[in-house]
Amino acid sequence: MTLGCAAADPDGLNAEEIVDEAEEALTGFSAFTAQSTTNFTGTTISPDPSERCFLSGVAGNLNQGLWVGGSISMKAAARVSGSTLFAHGGAFTDQHNARVPYNNLVKASTACLPSSYVASAMWSSNSGGTSPPVWIAALGTSLRQCFLTGVTGVDGSWNSSTRFARVVKITTTDATHSSTGWYIEGNLIDDVSGSHATISADCADFPTGTEFASGMAYATEDGTTSVPIGGSLGSPVVKGCALTEINGAFNLNNASEGIVITAPSVNTGLWTITVTNSRLGRWACAK
Repeated sequence: MTLGCAAADPDGLNAEEIVDEAEEALTGFSAFTAQSTTNFTGTTISPDPSERCFLSGVAGNLNQGLWVGGSISMKAAARVSGSTLFAHGGAFTDQHNARVPYNNLVKASTACLPSSYVASAMWSSNSGGTSPPVWIAALGTSLRQCFLTGVTGVDGSWNSSTRFARVVKITTTDATHSSTGWYIEGNLIDDVSGSHATISADCADFPTGTEFASGMAYATEDGTTSVPIGGSLGSPVVKGCALTEINGAFNLNNASEGIVITAPSVNTGLWTITVTNSRLGRWACAK
């Protein structure tokens, strides 16, 4: 299913890795969305105590913000932390050292899935966009999956279609991954004052019997792609889906400009990812 101007998919980008079906292990999920320009304290959410929450959508303008004094965050943010979902544009300090919002709109969504916490980590930008990957956790078993939990932005960090933030599973070492395991990596840049943009991610172990499907969705310039995901896990079964990568510019004050996974209205319904205008999103679903 596509919405608006459909994105061509000559290389099969909007595709899904097929996995064998198994008895479903997930028993439910929670999903929440928030958007604002200036809500720096965040929105309280109420997942089930057995669930961990992961980032399932990012849209709007993450391209302005500062970090001042190391204690007050004025960066633009789309992130989930415990029972709080943050979605707000950035701010700066005026001559009186008061916080002044840029009034940029940011939308964030989260999917909370039954799982056990393993580890979390954060990646920070540098001036050249070449900060090395950050190790999060060991490979673990086939029940382990890692997802993005947040992205923040400062002046100029999200103004290019080549910017990305992702979590990856490394099974063979190489020049930038000195050991196997799960990593966060990106190419965001600092602002002129040296303020850092960040990426955060969590790894979790899922219940015995859980299987996963993964894939990507892509939209061309001036296009919107909306596709169902997780279908290879079978139907009807309970599924849960969240983001493992966002790729593209996030510099427009529009909650429809981004990469957003939408949960179904019932447990066994289809999840959908919507990607707009030269962006690419990677996802994983569990059942």
